[in-house]
Amino acid sequence: PLQSPSEAVETVTGIGELPGTLGSAGTRKAALAGDARAVYQLATQAADGPGSRDPKLALRLFERAAVAGLGPAQFRLGNMFEKGIGTNRDPALAKVWYGRAAERGNAKAMHNLAVLYAEGAGGKPDYATATDWFRRAAEHGVRDSQYNLAILLGRGLGAPADLGQSYRWFAIAAAQGDEDAGRKRDEVASRLSSGDLAAA
Repeated sequence: PLQSPSEAVETVTGIGELPGTLGSAGTRKAALAGDARAVYQLATQAADGPGSRDPKLALRLFERAAVAGLGPAQFRLGNMFEKGIGTNRDPALAKVWYGRAAERGNAKAMHNLAVLYAEGAGGKPDYATATDWFRRAAEHGVRDSQYNLAILLGRGLGAPADLGQSYRWFAIAAAQGDEDAGRKRDEVASRLSSGDLAAA
């Protein structure tokens, strides 16, 4: 089947030496031949085990697969830069790689990117961009994004205050089992007129 352009992945180059203990011979061969998914598989093993973990190798392999355009690798690379795993913490690079994964539809990357913008990682908070990414992740069903979006909309951070939308997103998060969101939903409801509440 043809891949959609957003899923098109280039051949991976320059992955360097691979330890003989990492993955199966077939996976190593595929990775050395440039298969981004095989490279990602080896990177995941190097990052998460079982066996010996090698965060620096994982970083290098995730980076090669990420550069080739593999969304999950872009997400993992962003995460490593955010947390400083196998490298120094680098919020700016975390944003770059989360951004690329988010553009490919990775909902967790959308959420993490929004958090970095809201926290002002590497600068001042950018609530407008955070609101945009929380909304996109919320629409993909990410409960924490639904909750955070409701908070920002309720406070008028990043977008004009909109209690009706705030109520709506708290209600959606609450329906997914977030008890805190249920309490916040009821607080917002008490601040809405009966007409606005019915509309929400």
